[in-house]
Amino acid sequence: MSSVAALRSAPSTARSSSRSEVRVPRRHTVVRAQKVEEAQQAGVTDEARVPSPAVNVIQTHPVPRWPEGIPPAMGGHFMPSGEAAPLSQSRGPNNNIHPLMFTYPAPTADVNVTVYDSDFAAAAGLADLVAAASAAAIAAKGAFTIALSGGSLVQSLVGLVGRTDVDFSKWWVLYVDERNVPLGSADSNHRAAHEQLLRKVPIPASQVLTLKEGLPVEQAATHYAGQLLELGAGVLPRTADGALPRVDLVLLGVGPDGHVASLFPNAKETAAKDGWVLPVSNSPKPPAERITLSLPVINAAQQVAIVALGKGKAEVVQRALEVQSLPGALPVQLVQPTSGKLSWVLDQESAGALRIDDWALGSKKFPRSENPPKPAAA
Repeated sequence: MSSVAALRSAPSTARSSSRSEVRVPRRHTVVRAQKVEEAQQAGVTDEARVPSPAVNVIQTHPVPRWPEGIPPAMGGHFMPSGEAAPLSQSRGPNNNIHPLMFTYPAPTADVNVTVYDSDFAAAAGLADLVAAASAAAIAAKGAFTIALSGGSLVQSLVGLVGRTDVDFSKWWVLYVDERNVPLGSADSNHRAAHEQLLRKVPIPASQVLTLKEGLPVEQAATHYAGQLLELGAGVLPRTADGALPRVDLVLLGVGPDGHVASLFPNAKETAAKDGWVLPVSNSPKPPAERITLSLPVINAAQQVAIVALGKGKAEVVQRALEVQSLPGALPVQLVQPTSGKLSWVLDQESAGALRIDDWALGSKKFPRSENPPKPAAA
C-alpha cells in the first residue's frame, strides 16, 4: 500500500497526475511521500519536495478516520506511537483568555518598621500606636473604628488595659475576619478578643460588630457587610468615590504562609477587586468557613499595622520584607494602603533574619528582590 504524508498547507486544488491521489476538500493537500531515490529517478532535484524525516507518515490510504479530510485545526495526525494527536481547542488569538488574578502591587511609600527588644516592649509600643490612632480619629470625627484579627494578635493588645488616655466609649470594633462558628466556640475570634481585651476595657457591647450565628457563610458575609453599611459616615467614612469604607486602624497578624485575615495564598478571595466582606468556604486552615474583609477594604484604611512577634514569625517576616514573591503567593505583600500608612511591629526574634543594616545603604527599595546570602561553607 502506498504511504502518504498529511501536511497542512495553503488552500489549493488537487492536481491530476499519473500517480494515484486522494480526494480531499480544497483546503487540504495530501502529498505522496517519496523516497530520495524515487525523486531522483523522476528527475526531481528540488530537495524541498522530499518529506522531512520529522513528518509523520500516515500508513492508511485513504484516511478513514476523517472521510472529509484531515481537520484544519492543529492535530489531526498520527503520532509516532500510533495514537491520533488531539485536536487543539483554541478558538483563535485573544479568545477565551483568562486574565491573571494577581498583579504586582504598586510600591508603598509610607512604610514604617519598628523592632522592639522583646514581645513585652512590642505590646507596649503597639498600645501606644493604637492610642495615638484613637485620639486622632476621635478628635477628627468623634469616633474610632478598629478592625481586629484573630490568632495571637489580640494577646498583644494587653497594653491597652488600664490606660486612662484612651476614650473607649467612642470605639467601634469590627473584625478583619471571623470563623463561621458560634460566638462561644473556642474557634471564634470574637471569643478570643472578648477574653483578652473587650471584657477588660469599657467599650459598649453595642459598638462591637459580631458575626450573626447560624447563617450559611455567604449570608453571614452579606449580613456583616450590612452592619458596616449601617454605620454612618461620622463613624465609618467612605473613600472619595464612595465605594469603600475607611477604617481608622486595621490590625493584622500574618501566618507562616503569608496569609492575612482569611486571605490565603493564590485564593480567589485574595484576588477579589470588589466587595466589602467576602465568604470563604474552603479555608486551608480549619475551620473551613469564614468571612473576611476584602483586600481593597484593608488597603482603603487610614492606617494598617502588621504585628508579627516571636521566633516562629522570623521566616515569613524576612520573606515579606526582603524578597518579592510572585503576586498572590504571599498575601501580606499585597497589603499596600492606597492613601494610608503601613506599619510593621516586630520584636528581636521575629526580625532576626532581616538584614536591616543593609536597608540604610539605599541600594534596594522596599521590599527587596533577593534572597539572603547562603552561609559560607565550613
